[in-house]
Amino acid sequence: MEQPIITVISAVAANLRARVRGPLLPGLVALHAAALAQPHGIETRTANQSLLISLQDGDPPQSISASGLYWDMESRTVAPGILPYSVSAQLWSDGAYKERFIALPGNAQIGFSANDAWEFPLNTVLVKNFYLEFEAGNADSREIIETRFLVLGEKGRWGGFSYKWDNRSEDAVLLEKEEEQAYFVLDPEAEEGVREHLHFFPNREQCDQCHVRASGAVLGVNTPQLNSDHSYGGVLDNQLRTLNHIGLFTEDISSQLDELPRMADPFDESEPLELRARSYLAANCSHCHQPGIVDKADFDLRFDTALEQTRTVNRVPTLASFDLEDPRIIKPGDGTNSTVYNRMLATDSNRMPPVASGVIHWRGADVIRRWIDRLEVSTHVEQTQDLPADMVLAQSFPNPFNASTRIRYRIAVDGPASITVFDAMGQAVRTLADRFHTAGEYALQWDGRDETGRVVASGVYPYRLQAGARRIERRLAFIK
Repeated sequence: MEQPIITVISAVAANLRARVRGPLLPGLVALHAAALAQPHGIETRTANQSLLISLQDGDPPQSISASGLYWDMESRTVAPGILPYSVSAQLWSDGAYKERFIALPGNAQIGFSANDAWEFPLNTVLVKNFYLEFEAGNADSREIIETRFLVLGEKGRWGGFSYKWDNRSEDAVLLEKEEEQAYFVLDPEAEEGVREHLHFFPNREQCDQCHVRASGAVLGVNTPQLNSDHSYGGVLDNQLRTLNHIGLFTEDISSQLDELPRMADPFDESEPLELRARSYLAANCSHCHQPGIVDKADFDLRFDTALEQTRTVNRVPTLASFDLEDPRIIKPGDGTNSTVYNRMLATDSNRMPPVASGVIHWRGADVIRRWIDRLEVSTHVEQTQDLPADMVLAQSFPNPFNASTRIRYRIAVDGPASITVFDAMGQAVRTLADRFHTAGEYALQWDGRDETGRVVASGVYPYRLQAGARRIERRLAFIK
């Protein structure tokens, strides 16, 4: 079905803005304004009175039919108030097709953040359905095989549960332990035209291996992932715009929509290769590979971490080296000698991701290899040995920026410290932090506004970390 012309205009305008990281070209301003007036994906919000689960009150429902997810089980019509969503970059699940829903209790709202984890209300339920194509490449052959719930309990603890659907797709029952089910798929590329597909159903504890609490637990429901179009019954609209319109957030974010960070579909060849590769790594790896999660693999593949700060480039791996001639985690210009790429091709204990996947994602691996092959050989890990041992100030990311940029720094000695942004004349523009710091690593955001809340002019701005008599200064660029 053809997209409405106004939707196409909006998509083109948004794409141009993302590429230039600045204001829309003058000739597109009027068209962009008109695009923002298009129909929303959802015009009004309905309170969720059906899918209501409280972990404080006992065990989760024993079946999907008892959960309240569906208003009609036979047609699998989702109950009113349960909101569909999609993500830009998907976690690889051996080729399974997925659909996703958010169920907040009643008319509860979400605390929005542009770069950090959203704040969900108690008893939020996130739903993911898994479908398998029983005839490879034929969407009409998809049948539902699993539903997973992620439910927010007290003290910010999320609980994960898996439901297995019966052979007739009539209902699904709660699993108390992990299972592995073999399904047979018609595939002309397989030997004798049939292949076996093994699907893994996790237990409750195994859900925590990916939904790591220290990384926020929720993997896909965030601003960069949902800053994309979704088809709401044939109406294509930006998800953040729709969710904001129906009052899902505790604040109105309409003025921020054009400047929010976004991830890309890793297989959309119209997008920059680097953006697609970093989106793929963030979706599939960053929930474990970030500071404080995995001690033996202490690199950082989060989407907003600058490449030189990921601790991957030209770094010798401490674990599997795959008998490579000169292995590096990421070796610029040489994807085949990069262990990030080789991990994706492994089918043994060296495989990444290590849980619930046994099928190589060839398309994903190809994106990562091509991106690494195009990296400049001169790319290197930022050197910090010339900095005082008790202080590190990283380069902000993204840089240049036009929405917000993240500044990371490290303090090794307890004491007062400050982060201040200055203009070209040396006048303080914004103090981002000025307080007592205990030793540790910190991160903060600057949204390009001064102390009065006004957006500053485009230009280069020094920013300074000051701790006692020591100081480190770097520069960043802001583009309206």
